Amino acid sequence: MRICFVASSYPKHAADGSARFIRSLAEGISDLGHTVHVLIPFRSDLRLEDNRVPLHTFRYAWPSALEVMGYAGAMDSDTRLRPVSYLLAPAFAAAEAAALLRLHRRHRFDVVHAHWVIPNGVVAAAVAALVQRPLVVSLHGSDIFVARGSAALGRVAAPAFRQAAAVTACSPELEQGALALDADPRRLRLIPWGADPAVFQQGAEMRQAARSALGLTPDQFAVLSLGRLVQKKGIAYLVQAMAAVAAAAPGSVCLVAGDGPELPALRAQAAALGLEERVRFLGSVPWVDAPKLLAACDVFAVPSIHDENGNVDGLPTTILEAMAAGRPVVATQVAGIELAVEHGVHGLLAPEKSPDALAHALLLLYTQPRLRQQLGANAGQRVRDELNWHNVARQFVAIYEQVLAGHAQP
Repeated sequence: MRICFVASSYPKHAADGSARFIRSLAEGISDLGHTVHVLIPFRSDLRLEDNRVPLHTFRYAWPSALEVMGYAGAMDSDTRLRPVSYLLAPAFAAAEAAALLRLHRRHRFDVVHAHWVIPNGVVAAAVAALVQRPLVVSLHGSDIFVARGSAALGRVAAPAFRQAAAVTACSPELEQGALALDADPRRLRLIPWGADPAVFQQGAEMRQAARSALGLTPDQFAVLSLGRLVQKKGIAYLVQAMAAVAAAAPGSVCLVAGDGPELPALRAQAAALGLEERVRFLGSVPWVDAPKLLAACDVFAVPSIHDENGNVDGLPTTILEAMAAGRPVVATQVAGIELAVEHGVHGLLAPEKSPDALAHALLLLYTQPRLRQQLGANAGQRVRDELNWHNVARQFVAIYEQVLAGHAQP
């Protein structure tokens, strides 16, 4: 099969973790013997040579400083669309549609697969109808959030849901959001994301070297959080929880890897709690260094929340990567997290926005190293058995085959 991904974000180079799941899925489908092309907005720092699948870009504004759509640039602090996004949307949609049409004429795709219903699903729906090809739309979180937050954008998204032969979501919450926007329940598919076990396999030597590089002693209890520092990640609740953890666990430390608009407030919060030595902000970390950080930590924390506007993650891929590394997870019971982490089996789950519950879970794993080891081993096994990109790619190929069979029927 020949598939065209239409996306508004993609890793800019091999070390970039942004929208890594798009690249991993494209490569997984390619590894199964299919041809995948990816259409994305132009960026001056995009390195096309770093990819195993063909990348195609399109321009929609000049000078390049105005090209702020995609790559998380269209949203302000991951909570609302920036005003400039509305001004650029017509040019973006027209340029993307023209580029997709040109690509199809050259490569004759069997399936068009749009990631994020807004804006790409809307554009791809029009082109797929024109060239009479089946459309698959994958939801990722922010697209459903903005569509449900605006009646106008909800109406914009409606044609994509009507046109799509299949709609995929990585969490039950996204499924419900799609249904609220009149998606056909018969076409909805729930598919959690995956991780690559080979990338995150580690041994004692890697752990020792990684901990040494971070200045951690062999017995020091280390909690790791990794991701963009926006409100829906819930890091403020983790910092608050560390006050109780630090009091009960001598020498314990929380490593916060990532950057974003919440960083100044989080630094101030840690200082106000007297945790400058216990909560260490590492800044933005290249994706290729994530395995080392995961090797160094004892527990991976994902305190995701519904932010003040109701926005929430779909299924953070960092959870799956931590599980692939054999790390137990302490996470909240939101979004698609429970699709990956079973409480007491792969990690411990807590209610959202509860520092006390997070602290209790972290201290339980601090005081019970055997439990920590068992949960981590279970987590790694689950990724090897189920939640890996090979399995995810096979599920998408099955969807493509189904929609093609339905498309061929008179």
